[in-house]
Amino acid sequence: MSVNSAKVPFSLLKLLQVWIIMMCTGPIMSENNWDDINNSTNYILSPAFDDIFTREIHASLGQTLLLPCTVRNLGNKVVSWIRSKDLHILTSGRHTFSSDRRFESVHTDSSGDFWGLRIRGALVSDMGQYECQVNTEPKMSLAISLIVSVSGYRNSQEEMSNSKWVSQALIKGPSTVYVQNGSPVTLSCEISPLSLQSGVHRLFFTSTAKPLVRWLHNGEELSFEFTKDNITVETEYKDKDQRIFSKIRLSAVSTLDSGQYTCMQPSVKPDSVKLIVVEAEHSEAMQRDYPITMESSGQNRISIASFVTILLSLCLLIIIL
Repeated sequence: MSVNSAKVPFSLLKLLQVWIIMMCTGPIMSENNWDDINNSTNYILSPAFDDIFTREIHASLGQTLLLPCTVRNLGNKVVSWIRSKDLHILTSGRHTFSSDRRFESVHTDSSGDFWGLRIRGALVSDMGQYECQVNTEPKMSLAISLIVSVSGYRNSQEEMSNSKWVSQALIKGPSTVYVQNGSPVTLSCEISPLSLQSGVHRLFFTSTAKPLVRWLHNGEELSFEFTKDNITVETEYKDKDQRIFSKIRLSAVSTLDSGQYTCMQPSVKPDSVKLIVVEAEHSEAMQRDYPITMESSGQNRISIASFVTILLSLCLLIIIL
């Protein structure tokens, strides 16, 4: 009788020990820990503009241009482009809502973060501010100003036929070039006669008189010998068909190299491209964008783990006693 009565309290004690362990660990792991991690993750993955592009775009009349906008961690949100002067929605996601077919949504970046607005044949009336918006609460907005210049390399057809131009320059490739910081880039320019009428193109240059090709950066002529050690220029003259090929190479670009590059000569209709230097996507960029968030979330995880360890130790101490 005494043996059976001793076994019953022992079994109840074991059940009590199991119940204490479940009560100590269950609520912590199922609620506090996971909720905290989920909340931290949701905060880190909130949409954010990758504001590394220029806030001001310069274009010439008739030029096709691209307004850039990069949004990280977009999730299920939508990027829209708004024209500020009349609050007209031009694009939303991949869809274009403007009746003007010159406007087009561009989403071609492999990472899926790039949402640009392409404008074909820029007009003076296009000048103004455009906003890249994300439908968060409250709304996120990134404003970019567009300046359209009447003078430039892509003007009206009347100016194209103006007799003051005996030749025209053409920089190969897109009108806007994106290059990672520290990478090399080469811009190639071809200068050719506007007309093949007899006597016109022969006056362009001769074997003994060859005018230099001028490269401008944001309207200022580059001095390759003294000011820019990282820039080299190669120029080749083709006497037979009166064509000139010039290449400018930047060995390692920096943000200071961003801007408009123009290829020109006297009596030559110039051409220009926009160079935008972007930062490479490394882990340092994430640490730069979210230093407080990443650190605080790590501290939260450490504090929760320490709390669980202390509580389990107390439970074991109760069981042993």
